[in-house]
Amino acid sequence: MKVVSILGFVSPIVAAALGRAVAPAADQANTTFAELDDIKVLCGVPGPDNELPATSYSYPIGLLLSAAGKKIHVDAGPGNCKQAACGESSGAGVIVCNDQKNGVDLLYSDLGFFAQQVYNKCKHRRDDTNYVENGQAFCPDGWNVILTDIGHDCHASTIPPN
Repeated sequence: MKVVSILGFVSPIVAAALGRAVAPAADQANTTFAELDDIKVLCGVPGPDNELPATSYSYPIGLLLSAAGKKIHVDAGPGNCKQAACGESSGAGVIVCNDQKNGVDLLYSDLGFFAQQVYNKCKHRRDDTNYVENGQAFCPDGWNVILTDIGHDCHASTIPPN
């Protein structure tokens, strides 16, 4: 995956999580910090299909995006998954899965970026409210991120200190 750095870009989700309204400059409004051609995003998977109000994902995605430099370890796969972030009161969660035959150490902020791609693609409006359908974003490096309703089984509501 090709990555391009942008100075001064602040995600609206991070801004919401931090309680600040931040708007990107006019020349940054349509700029992304990764080439999305390499990321495959599927909505409505894995089953069962569910959706939550879009605001439910603000905390878990913002938590991941704000964890600069911190890493999460996921043991060897394929299909080895663990919670990366969740909101205790909303049930919204971000799960990371490793499909490689060896363990991986991933940046929480990278997981947040992939979670935000699912959020962007799987968001829809109904009855004057935005909802996000569960979905999955696949990294070509052999891991993926899932946005889903994990219910009351939240055990990743904070980022552990490294």
